[in-house]
Amino acid sequence: MINGGFKLEKKNFLLKIIIILLLIILIAVLIFFLSYRSNSNNQESIKVDKNIKIYSFQDPFISNIKDSNKILKVVIKLELTNPKIEDVINAKNSLIRHEINLLLRGKTEDDLKGSEGQSMVQKEILDVIRKLLDTESVQNVYFDEFI
Repeated sequence: MINGGFKLEKKNFLLKIIIILLLIILIAVLIFFLSYRSNSNNQESIKVDKNIKIYSFQDPFISNIKDSNKILKVVIKLELTNPKIEDVINAKNSLIRHEINLLLRGKTEDDLKGSEGQSMVQKEILDVIRKLLDTESVQNVYFDEFI
């Protein structure tokens, strides 16, 4: 009888261990699915404005820097809130490139230093383009390269 009681206690102990392990696995699976679900909900909440279009000038802008022997190379992209404005940009491409080149040629090394200099040039280019196109549909100017 003593030996039979020991086997019964051993079986109960093993049963308790198995139940605990199953509960741990179940909790881990629930945590995984809940975290995966919350991540997918965050991704769904990101809204993309399909009217926004990025326009890329085909060639980089290369210009001498004023009062310097250095050269500036800039690759410019425009953020457009109205995709139809792309046709106007293509039609006035030469004029836009000319005005941007004039603006860049007037910049000194000090004008172009640091992120403040780049931000100022971006704003000036944005202002020139908006004036030439007579529209606010050009939302922003981006530099892919600024060398």
